[in-house]
Amino acid sequence: MNEKRVAMRSFDCNRLYERAWDTEILNLIAKIHEYKGRQDVFVSQRLKGLSRLAETAQMQSAEASNRIEGIVTTGARMRQLFEGKTTPRNRDEDEIMGYRDVLNTIHAGYQHVLITCDILLRPLRYQKKSWM
Repeated sequence: MNEKRVAMRSFDCNRLYERAWDTEILNLIAKIHEYKGRQDVFVSQRLKGLSRLAETAQMQSAEASNRIEGIVTTGARMRQLFEGKTTPRNRDEDEIMGYRDVLNTIHAGYQHVLITCDILLRPLRYQKKSWM
């Protein structure tokens, strides 16, 4: 076994200060810095848009799923419930809130959600209220 050993090279950043840099390279570095700043703004705007789309998708999912179960409410009321601006008035709205909470759990930490009985039974806590 003839293993050829390669010496690790060291990097001394002080040598960069001693070097004369070409104007074209410096201009390219400046443009990269400028574009990086633009990219940060673009990503931030994009995330806001994606967040709004995710909220809309969650609300539409809850509305469609609950409609299958025969649970309906107005669009305005659904938006108020999802934004937490009001409390449920009846069992149907309580079911909608349960669905919303499950969706929020999934979207907030889907990487860390372990599928357990507790997670699956979480919406049932809303069914324990008596609406009279």
